[in-house]
Amino acid sequence: MKVFSTNSWDSLEEIIVGRADFAYIPPPDPSMKNFMYATLTYREISKYVGSYSDRVIDETNIDLEYLSDKLKELGVKVYRPKKIRHEAPIVTPYWRTTGWHNYCPRDIFLVIEDCIVEVPSVMRSRVFETWSYDDILHEAFDDGAKWFSAPKQRYKDESFNFDDLSKPTLMNEEILFDAPNVVRMGTNLLYQISQSGNEKGATWLQSMFPEYKIHIEREAYSGAHMDSTIVPLREGLVLFNGFRVTPDRYPKIFDKWDKIFFHDFPMIKTETSGISSDAIGMNLLSINDRLVIIDENQTKLMKKLKEYDIESIPMSMRHSRTLGGGFHCVTLDLKRG
Repeated sequence: MKVFSTNSWDSLEEIIVGRADFAYIPPPDPSMKNFMYATLTYREISKYVGSYSDRVIDETNIDLEYLSDKLKELGVKVYRPKKIRHEAPIVTPYWRTTGWHNYCPRDIFLVIEDCIVEVPSVMRSRVFETWSYDDILHEAFDDGAKWFSAPKQRYKDESFNFDDLSKPTLMNEEILFDAPNVVRMGTNLLYQISQSGNEKGATWLQSMFPEYKIHIEREAYSGAHMDSTIVPLREGLVLFNGFRVTPDRYPKIFDKWDKIFFHDFPMIKTETSGISSDAIGMNLLSINDRLVIIDENQTKLMKKLKEYDIESIPMSMRHSRTLGGGFHCVTLDLKRG
């Protein structure tokens, strides 16, 4: 295994695809409310706690298998995490919870060149999620990759504040961020301040990669991850969620890039506990700078990409809103050429 990736559009060679087995909605706590259900009360959240339905898990696993097979057909080497029981209790001296899922490897790992970083995810339920990938991580390390983990945080209640939902509910008490809060563009990293990434996270990341320049973005989207808001398609071309990023308000690192402001996302079905918006349809996976895997419902987006000489492979991820991840979320590119 050779780990090396600096952006999301170079030719894809090796990748991890997640799993839905034993996915479980954890009991409510401030970290879970912050990331999944900030607008709901703890009582309202409690009715969702427990295993996802067999239908959601079975259909999602079928979709993930099809995705894995398609990637292999395209010449990409595919790795899968181990199945683990996410309902198992997680107990610390300060709090207790359960796991969630290992459906979204993109959330918990950040690949920068030949380094795999275990990020300090914003949810208590994800502190041990990386364990289901340990065979893959050890193989990468044995083959020369650098591998390190961010400092483990306490996940104090004070790290989350819900007094003003117009602002990020993640405070700056600890080092906390999910990997999709970072957009990689060579030696430039765009870092979003939001419910899934705070200032301390950016400061820590900069300290670990001093040769990189981190560009802080505070205005685009205060919700969760950036990969349904800002998607670089190749050097000089970026796709924006037009509801969140506008021609007069976008990250200035893209001043000289061609910009696609897209608004027309069809409705995607979800279970009552869905945590993602319809914009999850923008969560595409680039095979190279001329080919993407995209949700089959996004016919208008496919047509728009075609105008820029980008072909699409339409595929199904039926419960992307329910489980919180599209084709970019459910994968982690390890090597791009």
